[in-house]
Amino acid sequence: MSKLRVTIIDYGLGNLLSLQRAFEFIGVNAIITREHKLILGSTHVILPGVGAFPAAMDSIIKFKLKESLLKVANSGIPLLGICLGMQLLLTESEEFKNTKGLNLIPGKVKQIHDSKNKSKKIKIPHIGWNNLLPSNGNNSLKLNLLEKTSKEDSYYFVHSFTSIPDEKEHRIYETIYEDINLSAIIKKKNILGFQFHPEKSGKPGLQLLRNFLQI
Repeated sequence: MSKLRVTIIDYGLGNLLSLQRAFEFIGVNAIITREHKLILGSTHVILPGVGAFPAAMDSIIKFKLKESLLKVANSGIPLLGICLGMQLLLTESEEFKNTKGLNLIPGKVKQIHDSKNKSKKIKIPHIGWNNLLPSNGNNSLKLNLLEKTSKEDSYYFVHSFTSIPDEKEHRIYETIYEDINLSAIIKKKNILGFQFHPEKSGKPGLQLLRNFLQI
């Protein structure tokens, strides 16, 4: 992994140091930056995020990072969005107001709806540990992405909104909260999103970061 150049995008929102330490733990030096040249010189790019979608997009535009991210996507460099970062990959979000996203994976971000049982109210945000279940998508991709993990492994989620890609094949893993199926991992070509926090998910989460670096 010595030839890897991993960049964590700094736009003012996200668990930057936690992610950096997670990569250090698996033997990879990840830099935190918003410099255009460093981002485009990366082998892998991470878009983190904690907070609200509109504020995140405002910051991305403020720091002129949208152009960098679009160039990364178009160049074929693997790009991973985590939590809010995953949601920013989509076309738009309804959080607080309709806000345009990066549109790297066509789809919308919507609030987690109530249970299918109309008399039952579920707790929002969805916080806690959940398993990953295969959804629609490429079977070989699923196998490679979760290599050296177990179907019993769980990952740490904390979110009130969910990503809904327009195309089913872009939703490759999901998780079940109460009786609702939510997107857990989405992917289109070199663009990948984790709704959960791999850096907070123990050994399985670290393994997923290792697997991402093999893409």
